[in-house]
Amino acid sequence: MKRLQRQQEQAKRNYQLQLQQAAANQPELPSDPELLSLHREFIIKADKLAGEYERKKQFDRAREVFEAMVRLVPNHAEAEAGLNRIMQMQTMKDRKLVNVEAADGWQDSGVTLQADMPVHIEVRGTWKVVLETGPEGLEIPDKQRPRDSRIKLGTLIGVIANSPAELESGKPFPIKPGEKFVNKKSGRLYLRMFDLEPSDNEGKMYVMIQSTFGN
Repeated sequence: MKRLQRQQEQAKRNYQLQLQQAAANQPELPSDPELLSLHREFIIKADKLAGEYERKKQFDRAREVFEAMVRLVPNHAEAEAGLNRIMQMQTMKDRKLVNVEAADGWQDSGVTLQADMPVHIEVRGTWKVVLETGPEGLEIPDKQRPRDSRIKLGTLIGVIANSPAELESGKPFPIKPGEKFVNKKSGRLYLRMFDLEPSDNEGKMYVMIQSTFGN
């Protein structure tokens, strides 16, 4: 217990020293001594609070505290490191492996993504696009052409939707192996191959989704 208390006291002294260094190098901080003292007091208490939230695995709250610290004292090393650490924890908190069949339309991943949460996606597998046409080929109707130029025939695509109407009207986006992004909208993630008529396609993709999922 005494050893833990000594470690906590040393950590507090380190935080105070780092804060003083950040304050000395940060011209945007107030020049008034009393107001600057309030800034320092906030950072010390906020860092302690963030640590408590992190130990309780309340990552959303810990992230909110670290973000407030960074806004108040830009370039504060401990706050930036804490925010990055929480972002990584949130990315790895939940994961789900989903099979996406080439021959099916939109498929529910079973995952609800949360807005402003980092998402990491890995993809494995191959599939075959099967199209039967005459010598004139097949023209894609304008209404079925993807609005995203990165989407090609056979591309694995996703869409965030909270209703059947959104599933049809939502803007699909390509899913790339190793892709990491911050989702801007909360909702259910649906996946499929981009094709006019998928029923004659073959194969599947194995998609690993990592994020902090919603309910």
